[in-house]
Amino acid sequence: MCRFFILILLLFASCTLLPVHAYDIELEGICYGLIGSRYAYVTHHGEWTTRSDVQCGTYSGEVVVPEQISYNGCTYTVFSVDENAFAGCEDLVSVSLPSSVRAVSSCAFLGCTGLRQVSCSGLQAIASCAFVGCTSLQQITLPRHAELVDTLTFYCCASLTSLVLPHRIRLVCQGALEHLPAMTHLYSFASIPPVAEQGAFTLADQQHCTLHVPTDALSLYQNSPFWNNFREIVALSDEDYLGQNYQRGDINDDGQVDVDDLLLLRRLIVRLPDDTSVRWAADINADGIVNAVDFVELSKRLTAY
Repeated sequence: MCRFFILILLLFASCTLLPVHAYDIELEGICYGLIGSRYAYVTHHGEWTTRSDVQCGTYSGEVVVPEQISYNGCTYTVFSVDENAFAGCEDLVSVSLPSSVRAVSSCAFLGCTGLRQVSCSGLQAIASCAFVGCTSLQQITLPRHAELVDTLTFYCCASLTSLVLPHRIRLVCQGALEHLPAMTHLYSFASIPPVAEQGAFTLADQQHCTLHVPTDALSLYQNSPFWNNFREIVALSDEDYLGQNYQRGDINDDGQVDVDDLLLLRRLIVRLPDDTSVRWAADINADGIVNAVDFVELSKRLTAY
């Protein structure tokens, strides 16, 4: 079922590409499309075919995408991965994307069965079907500010053992986390259980996977459709927050603790937000309460800097 579905998607992807070069330039084995004289995106070679005896895709091994490229006297910033860019590249092992890359487009890694790791610190969005059939994928980080896990994003990623849903996730679409038999831990930092569409998860997979959620939201997840099917639902620990680079004091989640956080904390003391991750960051002394003591503590820390 899973293998057949992937083959159908690969065939569809191949039919959407022209049988000619689809790129503007090729540098050090990577093809780019150019936009004006400033921006570039990673794309495919355009050598797709529907013939069963010809392998699709030409990237292999470890691919490191640079943040900038130079061509004809111009410097281009690489800002995205195009649709189908790596699709069908079964010998691709890992891809490292620079922080300048903000988006991975639809079907970008479709059918990359040998792909084990994708590093992507700057991503803001991952489109539908991006990693369908990446059966060897072991590690991937969702964009910190993402609000949804799109349709079929990680469908049939059979080696993925854990995944983190950042605190702004509000929707898990159909097939997004379906057929993940190796998944044993799913971390959701969202204060309110995201809406899970029918078929977002595979029930059999959920029954051997532990769901980690904010302490204050335990009962919400335990009583929420589809989320309540996980084998076990447990509370996130401080180590879980720190492991995902959440910081005490970084209340606005911009990666640094500064006077903006202090000003925000002053408002939060009067009215706490529903976002449990924000409340965790605002609890400077980790005593479970956000109050004036935390404001004084953060003031001292900033003064010490």
